[in-house]
Amino acid sequence: MNGRWADPRAQGLMRIVPGFEFRRAAVFARVRLFAGIWLLILAAILYGYDRAGWWTPLLVLAAAADFYFAHQLQQVGESANSANAH
Repeated sequence: MNGRWADPRAQGLMRIVPGFEFRRAAVFARVRLFAGIWLLILAAILYGYDRAGWWTPLLVLAAAADFYFAHQLQQVGESANSANAH
């Protein structure tokens, strides 16, 4: 195995992240990063206007998941690029 498939993180990540995101790891890492930022902004607005319900902490958890997957996709994308460069 070579490239992004050789990375052990890629093996587990492929079970969670859809294939089209995995093939364009660098692009979707940015998309997930901006989605996480938007979810945090939305949660802050809801807390600021006293409209935070029981579901608002779920927005924060979803943002944390987006940040985690963005980081993992970025790592896999970088390892694939370094493997292809050699």
